[in-house]
Parts: sequence; C-alpha cells; structure tokens
Amino acid sequence: MKVLPPYLGAAYYPEDWPLEQVDEDIALMKEAGVNVVRVGEFAWSRMEPQEGVYDFQWLHTVVDKLAEAGIAVIMCTPTCTPPIWLVEKYPEVLVVLDDGTRAQHGARRHACPNNPVYREYCEKIVTKLAEEFGQDPNVIGWQIDNELYPPHGRGCCCPVCHSKFIDSMRSQFGTIDNLNKAWCTDLWSQTYKSFDQLPIPRSDTWHHPSLLTAWMNFQSDSYVDFTQAQVKILHKLARQPVGTDMMPVNGLNYKKMSQVLDVIQFNHYNNMDNLWQAAFWMDFIRPLKDTPFWNTETQTCWNGSTTANGYKDEGFCRVNSWLPIALGGEANLYWLWRAHWSGQELMHGSVISSCGRPLHIFDEVKEVADGFRRSGEFLRGTRPVKSGLAVHFSGYAWWLFQFQPMVNGFNYADRMLNGVYHPLIKAQLRPDIIDPASSLEDYKVVISPFLPTLEESGLKERLKDWIYNGGTWIVGPLSDVRTIHATKYTKAPFGYLEEWGKVYCKYQIPGDPKDFTAQWSDGRTFKGSIWYDGFETRGAEAMAVYTEGPLAGLAAITRCRMGKGQIIVLGTMPSEEDFQRLVVDVAREAGISPFDASSNLLVVPRSGEAGSGMVVLEIEHREGSLKLNKDMVDVLTGNVYRGDVTVAPYSVMVLKDV
Repeated sequence: MKVLPPYLGAAYYPEDWPLEQVDEDIALMKEAGVNVVRVGEFAWSRMEPQEGVYDFQWLHTVVDKLAEAGIAVIMCTPTCTPPIWLVEKYPEVLVVLDDGTRAQHGARRHACPNNPVYREYCEKIVTKLAEEFGQDPNVIGWQIDNELYPPHGRGCCCPVCHSKFIDSMRSQFGTIDNLNKAWCTDLWSQTYKSFDQLPIPRSDTWHHPSLLTAWMNFQSDSYVDFTQAQVKILHKLARQPVGTDMMPVNGLNYKKMSQVLDVIQFNHYNNMDNLWQAAFWMDFIRPLKDTPFWNTETQTCWNGSTTANGYKDEGFCRVNSWLPIALGGEANLYWLWRAHWSGQELMHGSVISSCGRPLHIFDEVKEVADGFRRSGEFLRGTRPVKSGLAVHFSGYAWWLFQFQPMVNGFNYADRMLNGVYHPLIKAQLRPDIIDPASSLEDYKVVISPFLPTLEESGLKERLKDWIYNGGTWIVGPLSDVRTIHATKYTKAPFGYLEEWGKVYCKYQIPGDPKDFTAQWSDGRTFKGSIWYDGFETRGAEAMAVYTEGPLAGLAAITRCRMGKGQIIVLGTMPSEEDFQRLVVDVAREAGISPFDASSNLLVVPRSGEAGSGMVVLEIEHREGSLKLNKDMVDVLTGNVYRGDVTVAPYSVMVLKDV
C-alpha cells in the first residue's frame, strides 16, 4: 500500500528496545494515525557492532512490520554517532576544539566532517545501508546524519581542517598578496608571507573579522561537502529522495546545502510565546527548492534533556503540527515516538511514554491525523501562493555580524525575526524569506534589511536588473556597508547605495545609547533605532527627515526611481508601526494586498489542480477574526463561511473556495 502525504509520524528508535515490542508500538501508531516513522539515525553500533561485521536483520524486521501496517519509513544514515570501536582505533576522527583538546566519545556530531578516515567509514556504512534499503518500496526517503552544523563554537580545528582551510583560501585568492590586500593585513602587523601561516582562529584571541568570517564559511562548506558525499552514494544505490534534517541555527549556508539535496528537511522546537518564529524558518526553507519540505522534528508537548521543560497548553500540538503543512510542507514528525528510558534525553516529551502509555496529547495527535486525511486531496493538489513580497536573509550576514556587530547589542537573527518578519506577518503580509542567491523574478517588492554586502552570490547584478525592470527595493539599514571579505569600502560608506539611491551620506551615528526622532512628510514622527545614516538627497525624495541631534535636517528615509522600478533606503529602522505602514503602502502600490484578519492568525493562500483556498492557523492561543468576501467551505468540518469569521484559540481551518 502506497502511503500518501500529508505524512504524520515520529522518530522511532527500535534499537533501544526489545524487538518483540515492535508490534505493541505499531498497534499504538495505528491508533494514533501515524503513517511514517524515521529510523536509524543513531544506530551505527547496532548496524555495525564491530568493524566490517554488519547486522541489518533487526532493521529489516522493523521495516517489514511497519510496511504490513501501512506505515512508511524515512531511513537515516547513522553517521552522527560513530561507534566506540571506530574512535578507539582512529582517535584522529574526533573533533578538535579551538583550545586544542579533542572531543570525547559519547555525544553526537563529535567527528570531523573532513577527516579522511571518518569519511571512509561513513561511506562504507552508508553504502551497506543503501544496498539493504535503497530499493525497499516502504522506504519513502532518506535522512543524512542528524542536524549538521558546526556544533563546537569554531567548528573542528584539527590539522586536517586547518590544512583544507588553507587550501580553500589559496583557491579563493590565488596569491597571499591578494589575501593581504583584500583583508588589509598591514593592520596590527598581521601580514602573511604564505597561506601556511594562516592561523586557526581560536576563541581566546581577538582575531581579524575577515579571518573569522572566512573560517566559519569554510566550516559550513565542509558540512555541505560531507553531505554531498553521502548523497552521491544514495543517488547511485537508492531510488528515494534524499535530505538532511537541519536546525534554525547559524552554521550552515542553507542555500548551498539545498542544492545537493532532493528534499529539504527541518527540525524546530518553538514554544507557545514564539511559535510564529517557526513560520519564519518555514518561509525560508520553502523557496529553497521547488518541492514540499519535510518537518522532520518537533515536540508534541514539552522539550527536555535530563530535565523536562516548556509544557504546552491544549491545542498547541494541533496548531504546531499543522504549521509546516500550511506553509508548504508535506510531513510533520514528532520527536519522539516512545520516550527514551535512559540517556541524555530521557525527559523529552513524546507521543507515548517509555512505559508505552499514551501521553495526554495522544488524542490531539489522532485529531491531527484525521485532519490530514480529510484534507489530503486538497493539500496534495495545491501549493502556497507566492505573494510577490520577499525578504533577504543571509547566512553569510549572520556570520559577519557575529564577528563585527557594528553597534552595541545588535543580533542579526533576532532583529530579522522580531524587527522585520514579525511586524510583516502581524500586518497580514505573506513574505518569502530568500537567500541572496535566490531568483528575484517571482517578486514585486524585496526588502533587504541588515544585508551587509551585495557582493554575495552575484546579487548586485541581478538586483540592479530586477529594479530596472520594475521591482521595488526597500533596503537598509546596515546594508551594502561591507565587501565580500567583511571589510569596509574606502571610497564611501556604501558600495553602491549612494549611486543607486541618489543620496550622499553626510553622517552616520550608532543607535547606542539613544535613539533619534524623524518626521514623515505628512508630519507624523517616529523614533528610529539601531543605526542612523543622515542623507543629503541627490535626486532622491526625502520621505522622512531627522528632527533632532547631529542629523537634524538630513533625510532618514529616501525614495528614488531606477529605470521602471524604485529604491527606498532606510537610514534607520523605524518603529514597528511605521515599518508596517511603509511596507503595506508599498506592497499595495505593487498590487500586494494584506489579508483582512487579526494579527494572531497565519493565513496561507493555496492554489493548484485541486482548487483554491487557504489554511488558517491561530498561533497565539487567543481568539482571532477573519473576514471572507466569498463562500468557503472548511474541509475539516464541512461548515461553510462567509463574511466575519471567529477563529478559536489554537484552531485550524482548511478553507476551500466553493
């Protein structure tokens, strides 16, 4: 029997339990409505208990029993947790921390992604696993490793990584003179005579930010390359799509990683007060590939390692489970199915307890499964509709700002989520969050806040053409202020903004410790924040002008034409209300209309061969309101709605045009 999306499931660890218990677990899975499980991600020592001796019979038994029950499998490669025999024989495979000490066996993600011995043994176990399950009709996909990113501050600092970093810098710059010139290493007598002199940037030294940024981008590239090696094996031996479950943390270039994968997989653990942040990451991973993503991990009720924390109220599991499906995913899996009975995460929430007893959210899981079945035809036959609005988000910017925040207290991810994304979705706009390498052709309005360089991924040329052809670009603050090497421009504060935006930046002031007032052309005032660029207009229109401080009389926000399009430059970040108003007005000019709904609702329009409609989620645990201008039927209940609709806390509606 072929299992169809939407998939609802959980991580399952049969290697931790008696094999005869599988039937009991499967019976409860059927009762819960689970139709997919992911297995194997930490089971290397069970698959290969000693070097060259493989045991997959237990895993075949589990997969076959699941198939008989109509439950599909996502098979995981176990390379996150190498067995003790491997690290004892080859201790050099272990990560070296930036203080020179080696990691120890017993954790996870503690092996070097570049070590050739480790890579060799990873390729062996992945090959064997693919030979066993690559053609199994009940395996619907593969997960490589687990939550790949540099987990130890500066990543792995072993001799192999150091040597490969030197090689990457040699490949990038060609000569050491080019590197010295790009980084301006004459400062503090940092000039290098050869690439071999480039140090590992340890955390106990105040290192050059260009070196630090380059080092962490190399670490990201190392994990992309490590993943690609396994993808090649699986593509050769397996017929199923391949992904790797990623986390919303800095450490990876998600765009580069997406290019080597067939399906994007994502893990998140958000709480009642910040569930909307998970939507940001889903709005980011959805545009990475033109295929539905899989939410491979989230909690049912609470988080925890050896301590439980973060109890969630009734209904949270429901809306949290629907979130990825609404936003373009086709799978939601819980971590985990049966709670661990020992180890580092034995207090984490699950679907059933370690004793095999359903948790209090079991009925909610059943309700979600029933909803997925009822709406499956509509969800499979539609995709989220692009609104025409996008926001740039850059992993490179994340690293750059980590090593040079530019103003006291600035946190890139926090500002992007809380200062940009949240105001937009509260104003009922539906942005895609896009990498600088992404195409701009689907968008009418693009916002680029805190995008320090336009030199990333050829963005400058594509952006200029897009604006000339009619796009509206809202840019700044702290954008276009660094080269691709994380250094300042020396001819002007910006690389291109003064020329493109038809302005001259007379003064710049950090927003620490005070903020300054600016006034719109209609007389309304607002307090800026974070940073202050004071502009003289050189052909641009001043939309807002500073009214106090050293910048008084200078433009704070400007607008100018560029070909058929326009550029709006933010010299400071306006208040949330003013930012919302500005973007909504600009969006309306471009033909993008907000939804008529309260700010606590997430409204996601969908369209496709199965018709048109929307998924509506209440994500703040309070009553919401929605206005519909036509008849729509809720696929989950059969009720027909029109006009003003009251939406209950943590409720879900799958509305289809009648």
